Amino acid sequence: MSKILALLQSNLKYLREKKKLAQGELAKLLGVSRSTYANYENGQSELPVSQLVTLAQFYEIGTDDLLLKDLSAPMVRSGADKADSILSENIRILPVAVSDNLRTNIELVSAKATAGYVIGMRQESFISELPRFYLPKLSDGTYRAFEIEGDSMPPMQSGYIIIGRFVEHARDLKSGGRYIIVIRNEGIVFKRVISELDLNQQLILASDNPEYLPYTVSATDVLEAWEFTAFIGFPDKLDINYLLLDKLHQIQHQLTKITTAVN
Repeated sequence: MSKILALLQSNLKYLREKKKLAQGELAKLLGVSRSTYANYENGQSELPVSQLVTLAQFYEIGTDDLLLKDLSAPMVRSGADKADSILSENIRILPVAVSDNLRTNIELVSAKATAGYVIGMRQESFISELPRFYLPKLSDGTYRAFEIEGDSMPPMQSGYIIIGRFVEHARDLKSGGRYIIVIRNEGIVFKRVISELDLNQQLILASDNPEYLPYTVSATDVLEAWEFTAFIGFPDKLDINYLLLDKLHQIQHQLTKITTAVN
């Protein structure tokens, strides 16, 4: 038996038992019989690539982790958070909705769907159930829309729909930019990144509403990030103070870049 096959068997069993799932439940996910799935775990049948990808998405890890790492080892478990975060260099397969004419649609994550998004965001079945729409004149990229709540990012208000462009890597996050960020154990937030990754792989997030204090999050807990592109909303009134505040943020960011370059 090859080392890769032995690791795959061990990892499949470890991950299934960690989630307290029966073999029949995984078989249903893959569309195979329970005995066929059991053969994947005991090495009697070869796991097809498509099924490998499905399981990697379900467990929110890279396919190479399933094949090449002993996930039950304490050292690997401590690094597993990085493997499914925005820090991972693995190719991430992002489920998207495509119309009959092959036009990519924008899925809408409503306020009611946000609670389940952290769990279902990499499952095609979850994404396919989301409502979707199309917007013209967007640049190349993958987009998703999120209904926000709260008043931390004026002039956006509760019920506004924020449209974001998918960020592939943590290094692509720009200081001063606004992002929809999916955080492990916290959910979806809409914040401004005011500091790039430091040596401890921490991000500083801030609200545009000065009543809310900035806070830090570990980049290993950032599962997805979507760069703010547009919004849909119907405000009662447009507060000019917040428009000026946004301009000041942009000016301060430019001054910081200039100061850094001079020094």
